[in-house]
Amino acid sequence: MTKLFRRLRQKLLQENRFTKYLLYALGEIILVVIGILLALQINNWNEHRKEETSKKKLMLNIRAELMENKLRMEHHILGLHNSNAILNKVLQFSTGPLHIPMDSLKLYLKEMQYYGELGILTSVQEEAISSGKFVMLSDTLKQHLSILKDNIESRNLIRDQGSQLYTNDIDNKFDKLWAKLGLVFELPEQLKIHPTIPLHPDFMLSDDEIATLVKDSETYLDLYRVYQNQYSDEIWVKFSLETITNRTINLIDEELAEN
Repeated sequence: MTKLFRRLRQKLLQENRFTKYLLYALGEIILVVIGILLALQINNWNEHRKEETSKKKLMLNIRAELMENKLRMEHHILGLHNSNAILNKVLQFSTGPLHIPMDSLKLYLKEMQYYGELGILTSVQEEAISSGKFVMLSDTLKQHLSILKDNIESRNLIRDQGSQLYTNDIDNKFDKLWAKLGLVFELPEQLKIHPTIPLHPDFMLSDDEIATLVKDSETYLDLYRVYQNQYSDEIWVKFSLETITNRTINLIDEELAEN
């Protein structure tokens, strides 16, 4: 093809057909420009396709992470709700109007505190931010993820406030109360590698003494603090974190369906 163009160019020059030569040269330039533009267009298309593929992969990874968090939240909310419902009955017994048989009361005391932890995964989003891939996401999706991050941090403050009930317990007030109420934490049978720690005789109370202690106003205040913290966490996770997580998952599904 190159030889053909060269021969045609030489023929036009030899025949002094300068005008036609200019038109030919102009046409050749146009063809070269079109070829370059076409190559750039193909390259841009390939780059766009790679970017869209990378964006889709990131969105799917974020969605998978959010789905795992959703399952963890559902489990956490269920555990909190069950414990809070029991603790609510204990508080009603403490204030007087509710009668609970002693066997049930002892069982409620053991189950009124929730020991589960909610571990929320954020590694996919953090890696996307550090690698610069986060900018590929739509503004709406980035806004949802930012709101979710803010709510996670706010919820962590509630969790930390609950932890301070025990970390600031300098005189072991809570530990003494839990021991008197028979609240010795026990691991599941499959996790035990040591015998259960026995209760010290000084903390062993009769059924009447346990009932009297639960109805004591100081005990009520301590149990109410625990209930207030657990109840706040339940509300925050259920109506904030879980709600925003579901909205973000739905948004990702909508954007993936559009592409």
